[in-house]
Amino acid sequence: MNLRCLTAAAAAVAAFTTAPALASDCATVEVHNVRAQQGSLMLAAYSSAESFGKKPLAALRVAAGETTMRVQLCGLSGQEVALTLFQDLNDDGKMGRNAFGMPTEPWGASGSPGAMGPSWDSARVPLNGSVIVVQMST
Repeated sequence: MNLRCLTAAAAAVAAFTTAPALASDCATVEVHNVRAQQGSLMLAAYSSAESFGKKPLAALRVAAGETTMRVQLCGLSGQEVALTLFQDLNDDGKMGRNAFGMPTEPWGASGSPGAMGPSWDSARVPLNGSVIVVQMST
């Protein structure tokens, strides 16, 4: 399963700094199927196929709230972006996996990630001011 980018999201969030950002470099992300009030959402944004799953353009950790959440992700640039997310239910900073390497915590990505996980091509969406909607796995 190609979910290495979700692990990279956790590493990115650990190193994320909260520098002020201009409103024009932010996107609104609407996340569906959040397990309400459990752990944190970990988001990472990538700007190219070369950086996807390796070096995020921006990252964010936010406490899980309701089953549908809207968050602002800032520090973005370019014409398109690919987002990866997972819900860190136990707040240990990494995605839980079973003995076969399959995720045991909910995950999602922008675009149409498919059952085998996201790639740059399947997750990229335009940065055009539209709300980016992500469905978390159940």
